[in-house]
Amino acid sequence: MTSVRFSIATPTRNSLDKLKRCVGSVRGQSGVTLEHLVQDAQSSDGTPAWLSEQSELQAVSEKDTGMYDAINRAWARSRGEFLSWLNSDEQYLPGTLARVQTFFDMHPEVDVVFGNYIVADLLGRPVALRREIPFRRAYVVNGFLNMQSATIFYRRHLWDSGLLRLDSQYRYAADKDLILRVAAAGTVIKHIPEYLSVFGIDGSNLSTHPEMAKEVEKIRRQFGAFRSKSLRQLIMLGRRIERLFSGGYRSETICYRYAVDETPRYVEVVATRLGGRYSLADLEGRADEVHSVEPS
Repeated sequence: MTSVRFSIATPTRNSLDKLKRCVGSVRGQSGVTLEHLVQDAQSSDGTPAWLSEQSELQAVSEKDTGMYDAINRAWARSRGEFLSWLNSDEQYLPGTLARVQTFFDMHPEVDVVFGNYIVADLLGRPVALRREIPFRRAYVVNGFLNMQSATIFYRRHLWDSGLLRLDSQYRYAADKDLILRVAAAGTVIKHIPEYLSVFGIDGSNLSTHPEMAKEVEKIRRQFGAFRSKSLRQLIMLGRRIERLFSGGYRSETICYRYAVDETPRYVEVVATRLGGRYSLADLEGRADEVHSVEPS
């Protein structure tokens, strides 16, 4: 068996400052063996030169056809037991990989895991807490993929079988297509009710692109979504009710460490009365206190 347990793919293009923080969050993981596979689309901002100095990164700088093609290319070079991807504007929280490793080891029947996440601006200041519920196919087919990719981890056999391939015909919603194909194959998908990652948002994310809705609708129809708008709304009402009763909209206080460079150095972020809803207007951040913390 390979000694590498986690293979983390990071697609990037002209986002060196974000990439350094992302790399720092991976370097700050402890108690696991990993490889970080950075797939750079020939950036012009100094990324290739910086990557050439990072000897422990498995980095390639070459042309690709988009983010999902880049992830496939990185995974094709991987050796780990568990595969994931982390975009350059995202971070794993300290201890995330050890937590996921323990869960997989305790539940050998589980093929895919995902967790909760913090939505933050690009300074790491939180705007919302996303506490998810267990995977329900009907919710994803008739609505949106509410599993954040930065919290999803897959067992290697899904790649080796040919199932774990992102369809690069999609530019914005291939992750939704992937999860529905994986679910259709009978894989076991479980939710870990803990915060695993920080999802950075600045208004330029692919998920906010106006073409996103067209791709999502195409995938919905492909997987048998209700054509009736009323029936879809009824299904999604069920999701909202389930989230409500599971505490998904409850406000809470949270404290976490956010990597500010590749070392990594961290800042500690404390926020109170943080809820589960947000909009792009919330990007001012709601951190009540931020102070520097040296890495442990």
